[in-house]
Amino acid sequence: MRARVLEATVDALAADGFGGLQMESVAAAAGVNKTTLYRRWRTRSALVADALLEVSDTGRLTDDLLALARSVRRAITSRRGRAIVGALAASQDVPDLRQVARRFWRTRYDANAAIITRAIQRGELATEPDPRRVVAALAGPIYFRAFVTRERLDDDFLRTIVHNVVTGLRMEGDRS
Repeated sequence: MRARVLEATVDALAADGFGGLQMESVAAAAGVNKTTLYRRWRTRSALVADALLEVSDTGRLTDDLLALARSVRRAITSRRGRAIVGALAASQDVPDLRQVARRFWRTRYDANAAIITRAIQRGELATEPDPRRVVAALAGPIYFRAFVTRERLDDDFLRTIVHNVVTGLRMEGDRS
């Protein structure tokens, strides 16, 4: 049920943006009663926050970072992703959304901290870097290529970024 609701939420964001998102429409699209939504998510902001904050765990640092890089690519190339990015960008003008954006980025950083912590536990890294630096090192080249050079964002490019980030993280650990 949760997965259907979150999927319907992202679809609604893509179609109507945050301003047009209606709890009743999300409930109908997900095939649940609207009281189910209100019991679990008291506000549209809470619902959107949950939909935006899904994180994967593949069991390998490089695969986790590649999944993260692919999600960044989706966020700036797909219709649904652009809706999410648009909702985050609009957060500066909407107080409820501003809180969602802060929560989104804090959760992204926390998720990356979890990726790094799991990699340390598996022996893939020796030290724990700042998750904000990992996000910047991973997402920065994707945004640059998408918005500045307008080059393709294929998987080879994403793998190269992940390789460079992981190499840098391991070198940082070797210096400790």
